[in-house]
Amino acid sequence: MNNSLIPGNYLFISAFVIQFLAIVPLTILKNEKKAFVISNFILLIGLVLGLISTLSSKLFSFASFSSNDTLLFSNWIRLDGLGLYFLFIIQLVAIPTVIYNFSYLQHYIDQKRSIKSFVTFYIILLISTQFVVMANQAILFLVSWEVMSMSAYLGMLLEKEKEEVQKGSFYYFVASHLLVFILYIFFFLLHHQTNSWLLSDYHLTAATISLIPILFILSFVGFGIKAGFMPFHFWLPQAHPIAPTVLSAFLSGVIIKTGIYGILRTFQFLKPIPEWCGWLILVVSIFSAIFGVWYALAQHDIKRLLAYHSIENIGIIGIGIGIGFIGSANNLPVIEVLGFGGALLHTLNHAIFKSLLFLGSGVIYQNLGTRNIELMGGLVHRAKYLAILFLIGSIAISGIPPFNGFISEFIIYTGFFQTAKELKNYYPLLMLLFVVGLAFVGGLAVACFTKINSIMFLGTERKEVKHFHISVFDYISLGILALLCIVIGFYPQPFIGIVNKVISNGFVAANSPSALLNMNWLSITIIFSSILFGVIVLYFAKMQIHKRYGRRTSAAWSCGYENQSPRMQYTASSFADELNTIPKTILLYNKKVDSSKRVIPKPSSFESHSSDFVDNKIVLPGYSLLGKIISKIEFLSRTDIRYYIAFILVMIIIYSFIAFLWI
Repeated sequence: MNNSLIPGNYLFISAFVIQFLAIVPLTILKNEKKAFVISNFILLIGLVLGLISTLSSKLFSFASFSSNDTLLFSNWIRLDGLGLYFLFIIQLVAIPTVIYNFSYLQHYIDQKRSIKSFVTFYIILLISTQFVVMANQAILFLVSWEVMSMSAYLGMLLEKEKEEVQKGSFYYFVASHLLVFILYIFFFLLHHQTNSWLLSDYHLTAATISLIPILFILSFVGFGIKAGFMPFHFWLPQAHPIAPTVLSAFLSGVIIKTGIYGILRTFQFLKPIPEWCGWLILVVSIFSAIFGVWYALAQHDIKRLLAYHSIENIGIIGIGIGIGFIGSANNLPVIEVLGFGGALLHTLNHAIFKSLLFLGSGVIYQNLGTRNIELMGGLVHRAKYLAILFLIGSIAISGIPPFNGFISEFIIYTGFFQTAKELKNYYPLLMLLFVVGLAFVGGLAVACFTKINSIMFLGTERKEVKHFHISVFDYISLGILALLCIVIGFYPQPFIGIVNKVISNGFVAANSPSALLNMNWLSITIIFSSILFGVIVLYFAKMQIHKRYGRRTSAAWSCGYENQSPRMQYTASSFADELNTIPKTILLYNKKVDSSKRVIPKPSSFESHSSDFVDNKIVLPGYSLLGKIISKIEFLSRTDIRYYIAFILVMIIIYSFIAFLWI
């Protein structure tokens, strides 16, 4: 055991105590607004102290990081490189979302709606998520995971009177408990083989190599449901849009990353892992990335669109993990470092820019009262700084330089090329196919966010907006996240160093050459900075010309028409129609065109809709079939609660008996 990773363990413990204390004002103060403000402020202090404690570890310093673990509280808490890295992501994203809460929840207070329960569940969610990545004891991990899942579910019910909230939260509830059941089996098998409940003891030997495929599949399915890989994603586009915005941002930015954490932690249990595991993750991930962004392109609901982009980016992270697995199977640390490095950095990047985009969409929703992109337009005239911040997130998520999304995707591309170079044979052709697939994803992402920004912010208003208000808290939270997108894009070296330390602490041998550090990041910084400097110079030159010679203004070009109305502008449906028609069978893309062929035309209309293939063709028919089977069972049709209590007791006895045999 080594406690040198956290120089101030008291600060570490104090941070969590303060976060727990944030619940107290909600229970003792009757004034709703006062209780919320005090609670949120205490929570913010606890998170900042927690982040300082995490940043005090050797993982984030210039000192060498060779220690494997920091074990606390009878070895139940573990802070190794992987755990500290994900703890850092959780705390980093939680801080701006908590700041955003000061403004966001004020709307509900003004509507005389009680928010004490929501804030309580949100605090529990933040704390339990941190415990998930720190837990070194399997039962503590599973309990923390269940608390995390249930607090998120209960937080979704803030507007439980809405039908879409009831439906979306039910999807989340079912998926959460399905994956927990799979994880229980996973950890029972690990305990059976190692005779320990401590994650730090889970290292399989050659004698148990036959169990690796079973454990890998259980892990990939269980954690893959949480992460949102296709086809396990069916719950995500239903649950994320209906959650309160601050919860949507945390769910998409952080919670689904616990699935990525679980897959990476499993790798440490099972390595060296068979190569077919890497290919399985690669194939699933490229399909998740391609169809995630394609489904996003077909959406009109801004939050549902962003939810599908989470599936796309989880696919990109999975591609990096798959490359790392292939490198591990072939004992090639260079490929491992590039694969896992790209995946880890993109995990951080996605948490940042996706939270930025969700919070930005929340500001728009609070002012317009709708999530329908078709009803938006001209917002740049109402909130130009919001348009700029949202554009930064859009460029970052599309993987376009000079922001952070480009850096992590660049590493993954390099991983493809390095794999082709090192392994030869048929690998170059396969890697080329994946490179083309990833490039295609980037192209669709650019098209999608061009649609969003042009429809929402440009043009004229489609819906009358009498007042558009953005508070200082909104700007602070969005500004922090946008600044992080810029900093990591222009100066990635410190973050590359952190990721490299994580990989050296449990993924590859500490003395392995680092392909990440050997990349010429200084050149990227110089190129991006030169471009920025050139743009700034041109801008000030333009301003000087305007000041000296004046500025000529004229009406925007209107394609030969005068007095354009909002109906003459592109809509979200028409903008993406051609691209969505290509895979219409998989997207279940339907459009209705009502056009007039008369000499004197009557009003015409166009609308399009897309449904999730997995949800409509697999999940819903399966749920319907299960309902029919259950309805045939007389026992389950009884209304007396005693039957259900007896049934639960019988199941507890069966589970206990199985656990006793395995122990």
